[in-house]
Amino acid sequence: MKQKVLVIEDEPIIGEMMSLLLEMDGYGVISLADTGMARRKLHDKEVSLVMLDLNLKGEDGQSMCAYIKGQDDLKHIPVILVSGNSDLEQIKIDCGADDHIAKPFGLDDFMSKVRTYSGAVN
Repeated sequence: MKQKVLVIEDEPIIGEMMSLLLEMDGYGVISLADTGMARRKLHDKEVSLVMLDLNLKGEDGQSMCAYIKGQDDLKHIPVILVSGNSDLEQIKIDCGADDHIAKPFGLDDFMSKVRTYSGAVN
């Protein structure tokens, strides 16, 4: 069974690009722009990694990350923050994310982190 990555990104072009990269590397992808739908998908127990934009409309990525890490049935799922925010390292620490990728990101860096946190072999 393919590992599924949940991409939570409200910029359609960036979400599509991340989804294509993941699919080309053999991952299943669920791409959503809103955290309400994302919460429901997470509780379906089919997601093995979350790629989370910080600057979402409505609930921001930092509070979504804190939600994931605060739930007993979800906290084991790795969360990688994806943002151009200059305080990304501190935000990662504050919300309990596993890692971060600064926008704009390089393809090799992006896929390397995905593989590391999804348990895939490089």
